[in-house]
Amino acid sequence: MGSLIARGSATLHSIPFIADILARPAARQLLRYAFAGLCVTQLAALVYSAVVLLLSAHPLFANAVSTAFGLCAGYLVHSRWSFAVDGAGGEGLQVARFLTASFVAFLINSFWVWLLVMILHLPALAPVPMMMLVTPWISFLLNRYWVFKAA
Repeated sequence: MGSLIARGSATLHSIPFIADILARPAARQLLRYAFAGLCVTQLAALVYSAVVLLLSAHPLFANAVSTAFGLCAGYLVHSRWSFAVDGAGGEGLQVARFLTASFVAFLINSFWVWLLVMILHLPALAPVPMMMLVTPWISFLLNRYWVFKAA
């Protein structure tokens, strides 16, 4: 019983620590980015999967189509909510940087498709986990520190 109380006490003492972390702008941005990015990534993965499975399209073509969908949804949600910038520096420059960062993400996702489907001859859906788990971290860093400039 004493260990349960001690364990509960330790948990209660860690709440201020979590609150301190969440008070940081980068942590809040990461949480917003993770939630919004998960939704955008799910949309892109759904589009990729639909184009490959329903239209029997080439996986690299499906990646391009899913990237276009993700680009539109991603810019809207990240510029307006995830990074919530005030517009200083001009939206035109911001859009150009976002397109460049998205192109980098597109190249990374194309690499996953090329490596896993074209070279290793895995199923067309094999790149989806890498697209959903690896590429978003690179995109977060580019968006936070270059596209939307860290606060």
